[in-house]
Amino acid sequence: MKFATGGHLAVRITPDDVGKRVSVRTLTGSCDRAGRFTDTVGVLTAWSEGTLRLTRRDGSAVTLDESALVAGKTVPSAPARRRGLPAASTRELQWVAARSWPAVETEHLGGWTLRASVDGAAADGRTGPREGFTARANSVLALGDPGLEAKHRPGPDRPELGRPLDGPALDAALHQVERWYAARALPARIQLSTGAADSQELLAAELDRRGWVAERHALMCTAALAPLADRPPDPRVRVHRRLDAH
Repeated sequence: MKFATGGHLAVRITPDDVGKRVSVRTLTGSCDRAGRFTDTVGVLTAWSEGTLRLTRRDGSAVTLDESALVAGKTVPSAPARRRGLPAASTRELQWVAARSWPAVETEHLGGWTLRASVDGAAADGRTGPREGFTARANSVLALGDPGLEAKHRPGPDRPELGRPLDGPALDAALHQVERWYAARALPARIQLSTGAADSQELLAAELDRRGWVAERHALMCTAALAPLADRPPDPRVRVHRRLDAH
């Protein structure tokens, strides 16, 4: 689809652009009745039956009527703020964070890591879902394709990490996830990232279509380590290899 409005605005996106970051302008009302333009930037996660669905950087989803489009184009992914230093990708940060703060129990489902941190959750006689001590340590880290062979462990450098799953494959993976957490009397949760060049808006949209609900949000903050080396030591901070009595 490509058409112009007023000689300047043009829609240069199609359903083939699903999965790309786009900028669209829509018209609410009509031009002769004080209609208003609205601009939306996000990942195009669906386009079917006259409806577009975009996921914004903050993870919120927006549904737009195709007939209201007056302009649209693909735009580059938001770059990392480098400030002259190498920047890690979103998936690299997730992978490093997961390795530095591991769950009590983990199991691989292809490129996904299932995590649980409730000792004896299914063996203590309780019924109904339980909560672990954090949602992160009791959730799936979905950094790859859950249908991969067992020898393919998850990691930040695998090329298939951004590949969207087809419907049956995703349904089968979610079924295994639900069974795994049910066996531990825990609710099934999946940790996803949104708002970056290599984040998971497509998977988030697929989960939303299947009735999964976004219930918790967190902001990951990063900073360069090099400037810390120029600061004098803080006597209040002591680092040990072993846990103390406290």
